[in-house]
Amino acid sequence: MEMAILKPSFARKLNPEGYSPMHLALQHEHYSTVRALMTLDPKLIRVRGRYGITPLHYVAGKEGDMEVELLAEFLATCNSSINDLTSRCETVVHVAVKTHNLQAFKVLLGWLTRVYRTNILGWKDQDGNTVLHIAASEEQLEIFKLLMGCTDVNAKNFQDKTALEIFQDPSGDQDLAKRLCLLERRARRFTPTLSLSQFFSTKPTVYEKYKMFLGIRNESARNIILIVSTLIATASYQAALTPPGGYWQDNSTNTPANCTVVSANTSGIAIGKPHHVGNMTMKGLQLYTFTILNSMVFWASMCTIWATAITLLPDSALVYLSIGSFGIAFVVTVGVEFPKSQPAGGDLVVIFYHLLMLTAVCLPLYVWAMYKRVVNRIDAIGRHPGNLLGTKHRK
Repeated sequence: MEMAILKPSFARKLNPEGYSPMHLALQHEHYSTVRALMTLDPKLIRVRGRYGITPLHYVAGKEGDMEVELLAEFLATCNSSINDLTSRCETVVHVAVKTHNLQAFKVLLGWLTRVYRTNILGWKDQDGNTVLHIAASEEQLEIFKLLMGCTDVNAKNFQDKTALEIFQDPSGDQDLAKRLCLLERRARRFTPTLSLSQFFSTKPTVYEKYKMFLGIRNESARNIILIVSTLIATASYQAALTPPGGYWQDNSTNTPANCTVVSANTSGIAIGKPHHVGNMTMKGLQLYTFTILNSMVFWASMCTIWATAITLLPDSALVYLSIGSFGIAFVVTVGVEFPKSQPAGGDLVVIFYHLLMLTAVCLPLYVWAMYKRVVNRIDAIGRHPGNLLGTKHRK
């Protein structure tokens, strides 16, 4: 450890047999040294040794309480280590399943679920097998049951076989048999899969074109746009709450017949056309001009935020829906505050903005959903976790 502190590069060196100091410490069960090295440099967990095996792969293939605990510590300390493959293109999940290490597999599955990386379960080794194919071929019933709910049972290996075609239930489990029959019926209704080359050979989808046009790769620029758009949306929303001239403070229902002169009552409050307390004081052209211009500014800022959020779906789904709720609140506010003396105009404004709201929310979601239907048909090696258009976690 003292040598590793003085010369950190030594901790990455491989001996003639192809093992790093952490590999050797694991082989000789010097777990305190393993934890010390991990504390010194978490990326030592990703050092590839012989056959491309990292310390993470090693502990995933070993049974025992201490090894399972180290596996969990490795994942928590260096989560990017889950992307590493052996020389046979095996993930750490492949290693756990091939060595029949059920305890390690449960740790991996639980961690992948919590960090939203279950797509790794669909990655294929050099033979085109996912972990589900391996569990099926080796008749690991419990692992097969766990995987059925979180991976594609219709993915084919390089022998053009699905896991359902490989699997033979040795236990006679009737419940599992029913579930398999249901999956097989669904598989027959699925659209034929695409290879990755076939997907790239097709023209970009509407969503891809949209993202290439509006996708802002510069994170600083995207943050500035979001901040400014949020400030504009807030200011225009506040203007709708406090319009120029404010609101009527009293109710008025009696207007002198055939008289355009504004009179005053004993309290000094002007009495003109009928109005209700809480309505805007503006009327006529001024009212419509202010409402239209303020609403245009509000919707322009909202659409800017939406345009940025859509390119980051599904990670930005909560922001997308929150902005939608904010827009609905704006529509309701305009409808409530519009003078009741002009009901036709108020109804038209509310109807128009409701239609605009539905279009702005539903149309991009529909386009994104169509894109996901196409992407979910891709049956390749599987190492494209939502990154076909350059998002993070690319392998």
